[in-house]
Amino acid sequence: MRDDVEVRIGVGEDGVSLLELVVALSIFVVMILGIVASIDSGLTLTRNNAARSVAANLASQEMDTVRSTPFTSLTPRTVTQLVGSTTYGIDRQLTWVSKTATNGPCDGTNANPELLRVHVEVTWPSMSGVKPVVSDTTLAPPVGAYSTNSGHIAVKVLDGTGAGEADTSVQIAGPVTESLPTNSDGCAFFAFLTPGTYTVSLNSVGFVDRQGVQHPSQTVGVTVGNVSSVQFDYDQAATLSLTFAANAGGTIPNDLPVSLGNTQFQPSGVKTYTGTGLTRSIGSLFPANDGFTVWAGSCADADPEGQLPNSGGAYWTGGQRADPISSPAGVTTVGTVAVKTATITVTKPGGLPLAGATVVATHAADSVCAAGETHTLGVTDATGSLSTALPYGTWQITVTGESPAGAWPSLVLDPTAATTPTVAVSTL
Repeated sequence: MRDDVEVRIGVGEDGVSLLELVVALSIFVVMILGIVASIDSGLTLTRNNAARSVAANLASQEMDTVRSTPFTSLTPRTVTQLVGSTTYGIDRQLTWVSKTATNGPCDGTNANPELLRVHVEVTWPSMSGVKPVVSDTTLAPPVGAYSTNSGHIAVKVLDGTGAGEADTSVQIAGPVTESLPTNSDGCAFFAFLTPGTYTVSLNSVGFVDRQGVQHPSQTVGVTVGNVSSVQFDYDQAATLSLTFAANAGGTIPNDLPVSLGNTQFQPSGVKTYTGTGLTRSIGSLFPANDGFTVWAGSCADADPEGQLPNSGGAYWTGGQRADPISSPAGVTTVGTVAVKTATITVTKPGGLPLAGATVVATHAADSVCAAGETHTLGVTDATGSLSTALPYGTWQITVTGESPAGAWPSLVLDPTAATTPTVAVSTL
């Protein structure tokens, strides 16, 4: 009996020892992880301090280069320099300002530039939240460096959010040809130019203005003692990938146009794109914060919010466009183009179904689609029926090679109606 007790006590003591070992190992692991984290944090701090020291020297060297360069030869630049195994980026920006300026030259009044602000910024990989090293100075041009019989062009480039678009190359062509990148504020300032007429242009791959133009340009005149201001809205193009979808099935014509709505499309706020296929990719779109509304068709009543001519009111009382599709800069967004289903029945004399008949829909021309639209819808089945889908609006339905018993009927596709419209076509 005494032996049994001793055995049980021994097992208990072994269990306690194992638990103590697990606890000890856990504490040891936690301590090691903390020590490793502390060492890594210390090494990161040491690396960043060393990198900042090198970056500060590079910024100082860049400023020495600026001061040793002939004043009229100074230009913005972005270069890299390898120090040890680390590649540093050196960005030099130049900004002309007047002596009393508080903003950049693109945002101030029509004041002649008198000082050149030089801003140098040095960065390196794996900065871990450390700010770049910056260095600034202001230089006054030597007396006689520039002609007093000159003028200036201030070019402001804004992105889709209204912020300055940095590092966009701006070209001017005229009595003088020059090219400058925009600074961090989206400003490129061309100082001390020979008076005359200049063409200011942009041409960045993958970028467009509000009208979808990659290479926009503006003409501006330069006069003595004045700053001529030019502004561009310019950003990475957005793309819409759109698929046609019928609300209740039916064959969708392969050649429907697509209309996009946004106030940036001047002057009407609408732009129509032709094409083929039930999936379309529409690119070269300036990104719109409020997105694009889309609908099928090009005519005025294809727009659910379309307006009658001569201030006659809406085509469709209570009609509303679908929710806008977002369009971030440089991103392809997927969306759907809704088309409304209709059923068409074609009969021969005596009310017998006409199978295999080719049905065509034609929209009358209007102020928006001057040539109207015509689409082949397909052929009728054995019952003389055809399920199809079309843009909103009023369409005339005809049958190829047949004559109507009276007049060809009209099909009205109303975006506010919940039911699927039907139309009967009687032929001779």
